[in-house]
Amino acid sequence: MKFAPHILAEVRLLPTEAGGRKGPTPADVFVCRMGSGGEYFEMLIDLSGIASLSPGSTARVPIRFSHPEYINPLIAVGTEFSLNETGKIGGGKVLEVYDENLAA
Repeated sequence: MKFAPHILAEVRLLPTEAGGRKGPTPADVFVCRMGSGGEYFEMLIDLSGIASLSPGSTARVPIRFSHPEYINPLIAVGTEFSLNETGKIGGGKVLEVYDENLAA
């Protein structure tokens, strides 16, 4: 694992023909924006244990937020969110929240 995660989530990338990425993510850490509750937050997805994600794929991944103090009130197990770069490239669902990290 590359860093201490704030959450564990299941993420799914849209296929390219549905507006997703044109190619796979980087293999180690993928930085993008999470959309939740009409707000967007920068996050780092740790892919070191699974390698890159291809368009149309789904994976369980640890995620760390650049500013957890802003996301804390909006995140709970079951929260659904979008994955965004220049537009929506996928979505996800929170599976676990690591409270001790969000409070840091």
